[in-house]
Amino acid sequence: MNLEQLQYLVEIAKHRSITNAAEKLFVSPPAISKSISNLEKELGLIIFRRSKTGMVPTEQGKPVIKKAYEVIKKLNEFQEEAKFQETLAKAELKISCTPILAYPAFYSLLEFQKKFPEVRVEIQEKEVSEVIKDVKMEKCDIGFLPSKQTYLDKELDIVYGELGKGSACICVGKNSHLISKDFVTPEELLNERLIAYNGKIGKYIMNEYFPNNDVVLYTNNIDIIRKSIIEELGIAILFDFAFKKDADLLNGNFFIIPLKSVKLPDSKLWYIHSYIKPFSDHANGFLDCIKTYWQ
Repeated sequence: MNLEQLQYLVEIAKHRSITNAAEKLFVSPPAISKSISNLEKELGLIIFRRSKTGMVPTEQGKPVIKKAYEVIKKLNEFQEEAKFQETLAKAELKISCTPILAYPAFYSLLEFQKKFPEVRVEIQEKEVSEVIKDVKMEKCDIGFLPSKQTYLDKELDIVYGELGKGSACICVGKNSHLISKDFVTPEELLNERLIAYNGKIGKYIMNEYFPNNDVVLYTNNIDIIRKSIIEELGIAILFDFAFKKDADLLNGNFFIIPLKSVKLPDSKLWYIHSYIKPFSDHANGFLDCIKTYWQ
């Protein structure tokens, strides 16, 4: 066994493909295939099996791959420490998050830049699967998303932690007849014009609880939803954390009312980062800021 073989294991597990791993490592696919076969013979077990979806780790192979990740992680940490000559002026932080978490990320950014004004921050809004892919492919430093824990448990090459839990709510304009209510139920909204979040969870809520409502707008653009609420285009079905610190909410231009009797399938919110890519001080600093957002 050698370091090269461990790198092969990690890249095959990451890409689920010998060909893609070979392209990443600038090695021929036959060379990687032969090397892995030799390693399997040496260890006396099968690490991967071929399937329609690509190279899948076997139950025997998973612990071996996990150890390979640990070794490569330590190697990357060593290399990162060795090249820590980059000036603060060139420092950057890349974030990938789902659109529903764009506002929490923005308000966390305001706090973050007070502490790290020299860091250039890039935030990209993507769907859940793309956020996970960005983290796994090391295209970003940290990701934020709603998900089931069991889904994240299946990923060998990420680290995750819980940020908080979202609750369903409605957002209404200041002239709405509902603003005096402490909470509402789906039954009370059957005749209302709705604005829906165009994401997996949003579609689930609409199909499950409001199949017959007049939906005037589907979008995953949070700013458009905010403006539509203020202009009273309709009632937005959303999540309570989305506009928590928004100035228009605080100034009474729109209101958030809890939506009861609605069960969310993926109501927990998580941060994720690569298992093998070193978690930088800047990423950790931003994580502290977004955790504060939920307090």
